Amino acid sequence: MRQEQNDKGNNYALLFQVGNEKALSFFYHEFYPALAHYSFQLTQSRPVAEEIASEAFVKAWRMHYKLNSYAGIKGYLYKIVHRDSIEAISSEHKRAKSYRQLPPEIDTETPFDNMVRSEVYRLIHAALKDLPPASRKVMIMHYLEGKNTGQISRELNLHPSTVKTQKKQGLNALKKVFIRPMLWLFYICIKISLGF
Repeated sequence: MRQEQNDKGNNYALLFQVGNEKALSFFYHEFYPALAHYSFQLTQSRPVAEEIASEAFVKAWRMHYKLNSYAGIKGYLYKIVHRDSIEAISSEHKRAKSYRQLPPEIDTETPFDNMVRSEVYRLIHAALKDLPPASRKVMIMHYLEGKNTGQISRELNLHPSTVKTQKKQGLNALKKVFIRPMLWLFYICIKISLGF
């Protein structure tokens, strides 16, 4: 399954390199939510983060002929978003200073922390797409919008036990999807923290 995804990503990367707009659309849908989240972790501004993430695809598209792998495109997009987010923070700091205001607090987390969080967000976003529509709606309302069972049952006109069943089915499906990526993520974090 993972190999199929890598092959698919690399096939789209080759199409991206020759200027295929369908490949651009694939990478946009694959990475935009995670890139916007990554930028938001740095800038603390949703509109700025969304603009930076969108602009990253424009910049990558201008260089499409140099990018020929899934990992290369992903890395390039994250690099652009990181750089542009830092520039946005710096610009905001200068603007605040010129108005004699305090600059916004800059997150003390490392870029690696933010990138890991964004990748987890991307995996969740991708996994939610594969859920049945009823479970997906309940999972989004509960875990991403923070609504409780009563609120969901009222909004969707469902019995609370149906909402609980949909949540349980959604969690079981997500567990199956996330076991392998989470083990890899844990392994990589251990390797990095131990300096191997």
